[in-house]
Parts: sequence; structure tokens; C-alpha cells
Amino acid sequence: MRKIFVILVTFIFLNFNTYAETLIKHESNTDGSDTFDINFIFQSVHNVKKNVQLLTDFENIHKFNPSAFKTEILSKDVDKLFLKTTFRDCVLFFCREMKMYEYIFSYCENNNFCIIQSEVIPKNDSPVISGKTTWKIKNHSKTNKSMISYQSKFRAFLTLPPFIGDSIFKKTIQRNLKFLEEKINGLP
Repeated sequence: MRKIFVILVTFIFLNFNTYAETLIKHESNTDGSDTFDINFIFQSVHNVKKNVQLLTDFENIHKFNPSAFKTEILSKDVDKLFLKTTFRDCVLFFCREMKMYEYIFSYCENNNFCIIQSEVIPKNDSPVISGKTTWKIKNHSKTNKSMISYQSKFRAFLTLPPFIGDSIFKKTIQRNLKFLEEKINGLP
């Protein structure tokens, strides 16, 4: 039964022209930190190579994420990059800045399938204490389009206002991922 379900979902997933799904799970931990588990999938009008170029242009990543206020490449090696990103979000008159440090690696297999992975590096000026993110960009077999999946799980000490903080944070993440999808698909 499970195999039939997976085949059906895959068939629907690959045959619709547009598809996007966001799933965000939040857990409050006993040490006062919060864990977020985010999954997002969408179809891009671009091929794998173009999407990888867009998603790894870290100096201009703010074009795809309205919360990314500033990015700084701290070091660049042949196979990895050390990136500092400052995020800034405002709700009414309350604004918050958050810094995050990541090592980022990427690789491709024949321009049909690419992976971009990042791992959070904890620093004193960042509330994010751990996390991993994986982007998978896969060529759509019958078109020049591709499927992009994003999976991220991170743990941070966030000061979220009681009752509404979790909801606002989730909506910000959803808004940013939808913005990313629209911007990528809106480019020539």
C-alpha cells in the first residue's frame, strides 16, 4: 500500500506544471531552545544548472529571501564556503536581527541532479546553535524544468513572543519560501 501511495504522489508531483508544498514543524525544547523542521518542494521553470547558479549566488541571495539583510563570505575553499548571513524581520514596529554562520558544500551529477548542503557553525553572536539544510535540485525527465526540494532542521535560542511568536515565525518562513519560488520562476 505504501509503495502505491509513493508512486501516486510521485506521479502527481512530476506531472503538474506548478506544485509547492511547505511543512514546518516546531518543537520547544526543555533547555529553552526551539527546533524547527522545514520541508519545501516546488517545480522550477529552469533547468538544474540555472537553479544551482541562482541558489549558490550567496552575495545576491537577498534577492530570493526578503529576510536576508546581509551576507558575507568569510572564506572560500575549493569544495566549501563559510558564510555569515544576517536576517532581519519586522512585525509592526518590532524588528529583530539574527546572525547565522554556515559551511556550505555543493555537488552535481551530470547536471541532472545537484545537492547544496549547509551546516550551522555555532558562534557567540548567533542564537542558532545547530542545524543542517539540504537543497536537492532534480531534472524533470520530460522537460527542461526541475524540481527543487528544501529540507532544513535547526535549533536556536529565539525570543518568540508567547502564543503568537511561533505562528509569526512559521508565517515568515512560509512567506520567504513562497517569495523564493516566485522570484526564481519569474526570472528569464
